[in-house]
Amino acid sequence: MPIPRANNPFGPLADPLVATVAAAVWFVLLLQFRLAPQLDLAVSGWFFDSAACAATERANGMGCSGFPFAGTPVLYSIREILHPLPAILGIIALIVLAAELWAGRRWRNAAVRLKTVLVAALILGPGLIVNGVLKAHWGRPRPWMTEDFGGWLAFVEAGTRTSLCASNCSFVSGEAAAAGWLMCIALLLAVHRYVWSALAVGVVAVAMAVLRVAFGAHYLSDAVLGFTMTIVIFLVLAAFAEWTVARQR
Repeated sequence: MPIPRANNPFGPLADPLVATVAAAVWFVLLLQFRLAPQLDLAVSGWFFDSAACAATERANGMGCSGFPFAGTPVLYSIREILHPLPAILGIIALIVLAAELWAGRRWRNAAVRLKTVLVAALILGPGLIVNGVLKAHWGRPRPWMTEDFGGWLAFVEAGTRTSLCASNCSFVSGEAAAAGWLMCIALLLAVHRYVWSALAVGVVAVAMAVLRVAFGAHYLSDAVLGFTMTIVIFLVLAAFAEWTVARQR
């Protein structure tokens, strides 16, 4: 039975077809980055300064400071401000959700489902899958670690598992994944017609992901795949949440 729109806090974002298409697009993007690794090298090259690298080359051969944006005080400060934002908003959502449950609201309440899906997407995406599995075990060196950008390790294509990097590695970007969670909020705001708020949050989300590439901390593929992975997880959870409610009708 179709779910009345008034009781569906996700709108069209809860359509299983949307989640399926988004998941398919994610795998297509991964395949594209694997088949065309020059995309990663080219985009990181836009932000790399070989002269700055040569001037700061370390005597022990462990890389250089070849990504000048990483040392720009304004951009660094922006990154430091934005970095904890998703976690702060997630904690606020969790506290409000706990208060609503304490007040007697349950799964059939649209606000409860909305916050539950948002919190779950943040925990599963940037938390467990990205930082707990991919970054910890896939071993892709960050751009500044690679020989192409003054480092000491070989370039590795997106998705390839390697032992070159021991921990907190490049695939995929944890901050971009968290930024993708902010984009989920932007999409929800757009669904509820808060257009300017959606635009503002969306710009912040994209800026978070772009800064990771500009700083030489991640390749384009790390940022794009991390960003979109969280959105896919959110869409799948939203579809599942509304499906469970529809089954109860």
